[in-house]
Amino acid sequence: MKKETLKYFEQILKDRINEISSNIDMRNISLKELNNSNLKDQSDIVSANLQGQLDFLIIQKHGLELQDIMSSLQKIKNETYGICEMCDDEIDIERLKIKPHAKYCIKCRELHEKSKNRGEK
Repeated sequence: MKKETLKYFEQILKDRINEISSNIDMRNISLKELNNSNLKDQSDIVSANLQGQLDFLIIQKHGLELQDIMSSLQKIKNETYGICEMCDDEIDIERLKIKPHAKYCIKCRELHEKSKNRGEK
């Protein structure tokens, strides 16, 4: 992959880290406010509990995405970015534009999803 293309994706990944970090910070503040709120009404308590659980799950999901992004940034340094982890073929640029931290080419991603779905049944 060309150096300018790598720089392009590196910047996209770094921008995404900033977006995720801001979102996590905002949700952490929301969780602290929920913890400190003195709710008395049962429906308010249930609603706050559900919101807290939702915020926690979103933070977890963002954490996983951050791990993938950090891995992609390391791959850029190692000059292995854009290579499928399953078949070692190049991941299509259009796929990387949609998901810059993609681990797999589209064909291997479909295989991965099928095998994952079989394991859940």
